[in-house]
Amino acid sequence: MKKTILAIGITMASFPTFAQGHINFSWFGSGNATAGVRIGSGNNVPSQLPGWYVSGDYSVEAYMANGAGQAESSLVPIASTKTVFAGAATTTASGSPASDGSGLWSAGPRDTGLAVGLATIEVRAWYDPNHNLNYVQAQALDYNWGKSTLYNINLVTSNDPAIQSLDSINFQPFTVETPAPEPSTFALAGLGAVAMLIFRRRK
Repeated sequence: MKKTILAIGITMASFPTFAQGHINFSWFGSGNATAGVRIGSGNNVPSQLPGWYVSGDYSVEAYMANGAGQAESSLVPIASTKTVFAGAATTTASGSPASDGSGLWSAGPRDTGLAVGLATIEVRAWYDPNHNLNYVQAQALDYNWGKSTLYNINLVTSNDPAIQSLDSINFQPFTVETPAPEPSTFALAGLGAVAMLIFRRRK
């Protein structure tokens, strides 16, 4: 029994220590008093209008991967970062970064589950009135959604005072909307319809 316990202890000690990387998943405009996530021209929420700063009925989450300059396709959602925007519970014309924090968010320090060191981060946001949808589900429902450009951020241990927020990397605003289908999508749909008609006539 003692030999077994000793063997297990030696085996566990042989594994490298994996330090969990943390970020401060908050953004206050990167020094710009009017910066914030807004609704774009392709708005698909009838009660809201383009140009409004989004509030508590929109969710926001980090997508990340270890290493600087990683491809967007390699990023994964970091569940611990998912939160809602500041401001009122519902997006309105009166919300703004200066008045109630609309367009901004403050989730505080979060364990990303990734290793300490440089990482690539992208922020995605979507209309989520009942706070029960993820980014992909919101897209499927044709709700407003949007994403930032890619940034590099340094992940640190939980007690490191140099923990970075999005303001630390000069994060910039983006918009959420429901983009119109690209012309190629309409073309493919048209070709499909023509093919169906030809097939039916031959039958």
